[in-house]
Parts: sequence; C-alpha cells; structure tokens
Amino acid sequence: MESVFWHKCWQRNKLGFHQRDVHALLSQYFKKLSLASDQHVFVPLCGKTLDMAYLAQYWQVTGNELSEIACRDFFLENNIDYQKKTVGDFEQFFCPQLSLLQGDFFKLSADAIDRVDWIYDRAALIALPTAMQQAYVKHLKTFFCSHTRLFLVTVEFPKSQLSGPPFSTTASDVQSLFSGFNIECIATNELKDKQFAQRSFEVDYLTEKLYIITQ
Repeated sequence: MESVFWHKCWQRNKLGFHQRDVHALLSQYFKKLSLASDQHVFVPLCGKTLDMAYLAQYWQVTGNELSEIACRDFFLENNIDYQKKTVGDFEQFFCPQLSLLQGDFFKLSADAIDRVDWIYDRAALIALPTAMQQAYVKHLKTFFCSHTRLFLVTVEFPKSQLSGPPFSTTASDVQSLFSGFNIECIATNELKDKQFAQRSFEVDYLTEKLYIITQ
C-alpha cells in the first residue's frame, strides 16, 4: 500500500473503490449529527468522492488526496470551476467552498488547514493494512481539537476470505486504534448483495458500520 500502488490505480483507471453515488450513511446521518456552529469538514485520502460535493453544499470542505488525477477529475466531473496554486509541499485545487490539497497525507500539518469540526472518513482507514492504519490514525489525531468529531465508516468481513484493500476493520480494531477516545457505533448496515463501491466480494458477510469518535 505504498504511494506507487495508488498512483497506478489512478493512472490505469482501476477505481473499484470509487463510489458513483453519495454514500447512504453520509446523507442519512451527517446533517442530523451536525451542530449549527459547524463550519469545516476535513476529508483525508479523499479520492474524487462525490461525498465532498454533498458536504460542500453546507460546509467548507478541505480534502487531501495523493493523486493529481483524482483532484483534477473531481472538479471536471462535477463541472466545478477551480483554480490551482502551490502551497508548500502541496498543490491546491480550490473553489470558494472546497479545497483539495494534493500530496502526501503524512506530510500535511494540521496547522496548514483551518480548525476542523468534522473529519469524514468513508474509505481512508479501511484502504490501509494494519501497520499503516496505526500510522494513519496517529497522524489523524493531530487534526483533532476539543470539539472535533470523526465520522468513520468501516467494513467488516471474514479476514481470511479477502486480503484487501479494503481491509476488514472490526469494532475491536477501532477500539484499539482510538484507545482513549470516545467511540459510539451509530449504525450497522449489512450489505446483502456483497457490493462495495464498484466491486462485488465473494465473502460470507459484508457489513458497514458508522462510528462517531471524539476526544
């Protein structure tokens, strides 16, 4: 799961992880859980997800994505005019409500973006194997302030039946990764058709879970 793997996915247009619609758990729960004071949503490892366009209808959105192709295609495919400039180690693709910082997540400092009310993670954590999940969460925690909430969507399936990505991430995995944080499982959704984004999996079960995580 080194950066070259993801660059090749985008170069070859192998995007089975890209969901063609706004995620159902996002549209069902996010607005209900938000506060009137919420202004800013951070989306790490964002790809070109349509979820950002949905979020940008209501809040300021900052995404981070490794691939320049993904950043460019997000704006082109959604018919959004954008500008581009270099900001430190990152290329910034931006319009009034939305900014994508193209570059390595692990080099992105929390000081480089505005204070975060929400972090939205639908397919970042589960895209990474165990060792990288630990490093990812360690860095992700630096973006939290006292009121930040993480909207985390995971998938669970028999780990012996699929090696990933995506990687099965259980409740105990989440508890271990976010030890010391407040973790609440808000929803469980059994995917009976075994369909994840654009891919079908031959597994005994496939379950999505939504967690809200706070300090």
